[in-house]
Amino acid sequence: MGMTGAEEIQLLKQKEHILNGVPFFDVVRPCRIDDGIIQLSSEEQIQFKHRFDLLEKQLSFFIPASGSGSRMFQFLYDYLNETTETNQAQTEQFIRRISSFAFYKYFPADVKEKVENFTWSIEDLIAYVLGEGGLNFGLFPKGLIPFHSLGPFILNPFQEQLIQGSNLVKHSIDFHFTIQSNFEKHFQLAIQSLSEMTGDQYAVTYSEQDSSTNSFAFYLDGSIALGDEGEPIRRPAGHGTLLSNLAQIDSDYVLVKNIDNLQHFSQSEASTVQWKILVGLLDQVKETLCQLNEHPSISEFAKLNERYHLVQENEVNTLEDLKKVIRRPLRICGMVRNEGQPGGGPFFVQKNGVTRKQIVEKAQLAKTDKVHALLMQSTHFNPVMMVLDFKDPEGKAYDLFDFREEDDYFVVEKNHQGKTIQFIEQPGLWNGGMSKWNTIFIEIPNDVFTPVKTVLDLLQAAHQSV
Repeated sequence: MGMTGAEEIQLLKQKEHILNGVPFFDVVRPCRIDDGIIQLSSEEQIQFKHRFDLLEKQLSFFIPASGSGSRMFQFLYDYLNETTETNQAQTEQFIRRISSFAFYKYFPADVKEKVENFTWSIEDLIAYVLGEGGLNFGLFPKGLIPFHSLGPFILNPFQEQLIQGSNLVKHSIDFHFTIQSNFEKHFQLAIQSLSEMTGDQYAVTYSEQDSSTNSFAFYLDGSIALGDEGEPIRRPAGHGTLLSNLAQIDSDYVLVKNIDNLQHFSQSEASTVQWKILVGLLDQVKETLCQLNEHPSISEFAKLNERYHLVQENEVNTLEDLKKVIRRPLRICGMVRNEGQPGGGPFFVQKNGVTRKQIVEKAQLAKTDKVHALLMQSTHFNPVMMVLDFKDPEGKAYDLFDFREEDDYFVVEKNHQGKTIQFIEQPGLWNGGMSKWNTIFIEIPNDVFTPVKTVLDLLQAAHQSV
């Protein structure tokens, strides 16, 4: 196969992981209000927002943006392949409301006429939206698919993240997007277009998921899956591999969010305020930890810990314990009330006798009566609204790989040429990838969580102009 020694070790390790199966978390209990999740008083929110407004730190947004836009239209693909009652109803809604979508303004006059006079078949309309002969949304990443209209302008989420993020501060703010490099020129054109609209310049950098982190694929019998030329089939190993991309950022504080979690600009003020509160809180806690580094005091740390639940009460008994806790990366994670969204939630988990707060995906939980009961008690959900500080009290960046849980991974199954293949996804960036960070979970309002998982989500109130 012509593999290097490092690749052979990687292959054998991944094969062993797959044979062992997914490691399930030992879940102690869900995090709830006053037990792992903090509610801020209105006075505290005002205090932290004011602290943010006086802040002189350099901030960066870190936004993974390589996800495919085709997933937004999956029901259309499903409708073409095998019509069901569900995807037929979704397709009919899409067609009936087609003129409500911002991207409808891209339709040429002759296409609009066909749509409005019902002289086009459903198949022709879907082909125009998704195919190369039309808008080609089946090819592009989600970040480049128009979400909203703002006056005469049509904006994609990449552009909106720049506009809304820039509104956060009076000075410059940096943006880092992880993308597929073959779309970089499209992102650059989107920035150029936005700058022409607004007259502003934007500090944007990009990186791509490191291909050397791609997982090897295996068949169900454990044999390695090979391509047509006899080469090992490899697949991207999930967003946990972005830890090295995150580590490249040199700003004081890093704000992490998903590319698709946006509201229409006219409804975005609540998110802007929430970012200010979270960053202000991070800055307050960081200042206190730096003071404790200078003047160690277990009793003073206990006061901080009592309010913010950084670690378990029994974790800091000596000054040496305190030093270890102080010298870890710090993250503040927003948590919304769970209203049935899929994805990870906050739990206390135990490993090697240590109990920590963790954002846990359902795939990492055993399907037992005990775990099911704990899930039923869970009240909150992770919307991926986090602020991070990964520099030590002297300003030197930590090695983030020292603070991840390498043994937390997923096994993913996909179909490849009619056969099932399996491969490893690395510890999730905000799951196992940040397992050993100091973590504070804060309740945030649900109206700051309005992700666009399907194009039909754009019909919801949060995505309309007010």
